[in-house]
Amino acid sequence: MYLFFHSLYADIRALPRAVYILIAGQFLNKFGSYVYPFLTLYLNSIGYSASSVASVIAVMGVGNIFGPLVGGYLADAIGRKRTIAISLFGSAFATLGIYTSTGYYWGLLLFSFANGFLWFMYGPAASALMTDLVPSEKRLTAYAMFRLALNGGFAAGPAVGGILYITAPWLVFFGDALTTIMCGFLILAYLPHGLRTIQERAGSFKVFLRSWKEALIDLGNHALFKQYLLALMFMALGFCQVFSVLALSAKDSGLSAREYGLVMSWNGLLILLVELPISHWLKRFESKRVLTVGFALIGIGLGVFGIVDTFTGFIGAMTVFTIGEIIALPVGMAYSSDLAPVKYRGRYLGLRGIIWGVAGCLASGGLVIQNQIGPGVWVIAGVSGLLSAILISLPVSGSSKMPGNEEVVDPT
Repeated sequence: MYLFFHSLYADIRALPRAVYILIAGQFLNKFGSYVYPFLTLYLNSIGYSASSVASVIAVMGVGNIFGPLVGGYLADAIGRKRTIAISLFGSAFATLGIYTSTGYYWGLLLFSFANGFLWFMYGPAASALMTDLVPSEKRLTAYAMFRLALNGGFAAGPAVGGILYITAPWLVFFGDALTTIMCGFLILAYLPHGLRTIQERAGSFKVFLRSWKEALIDLGNHALFKQYLLALMFMALGFCQVFSVLALSAKDSGLSAREYGLVMSWNGLLILLVELPISHWLKRFESKRVLTVGFALIGIGLGVFGIVDTFTGFIGAMTVFTIGEIIALPVGMAYSSDLAPVKYRGRYLGLRGIIWGVAGCLASGGLVIQNQIGPGVWVIAGVSGLLSAILISLPVSGSSKMPGNEEVVDPT
């Protein structure tokens, strides 16, 4: 046991300083992202109908799809650091725009789309820079640390947001924008620029289209990455139901708001407690096998949500789901980063972000299904998760890593 944790500590200490800056920035940024839990509540309180609020959330989801498309391109065209900075400063001002435009519905829709778009530009650039900086054998630890910061910020932020919202709702929006801007200055001051693999004029729409065409042609010959994206789509479609349908399922089963909150908190607590050591232990196993197990557990956990009707049952289902998440998500991030060719790294990781954006946007469909068939929605979600496990387990031709990805390239 001592040797295990000594090895984990050694891996963490060996990470470049810039990775710690990314991790600190991720925590600070996620800590401040407490607009989202309170946006629906605030819009309802000032008189917006349920359908109007749903439209606001929907256009934000559409922005989540297009953000990685542009963010992945810019990460390769102008460098990772500049893309991250544009994402952070832009999303901060879009957050302020949401608050100031609440009296103008079309303005609210515009700023909501901009916020979703700009925020989701961040992921491909941050992942590409992480991959630039960290050698392959340490990427799983780096991504586990990255997720630790994300979940730590998500766990702490809404509690502070609740205090701000009770004091004055405008503080939620300005507090979110302030922490995002602080994160942006941290990134500008301490991060290297990262690679830039597109040397043509970044602002040209023709260059944008041609560069994506080249990346997609390359993807056509990359069986392993295509397999990963397909499996990820099915897993993510089920995964996102936890954050859209579960609240209604818990309510229908008689759980109080407090009990539902504890179920969701249990997810974050488990991740904070055990994801990092489990990820370190999983390094010894082949990535596709780990993903198969993780995706399968996510699917099983989703299915169990449909057959439980007590607080204890929901905690049990969340435990299975969360263990699957702990196993699959950091390994999937490291695995896909290893697969992404250096030349197209930002765009490949942008495709990963697009998958999550599409899944999140479609997650609202689960609410409609839940209204029609009740707990049966979890059967569909569970089958989707199990199908992803089957898909990722299938043998395909091609090596598990692309040539040159094992080396850390100069990111300055």
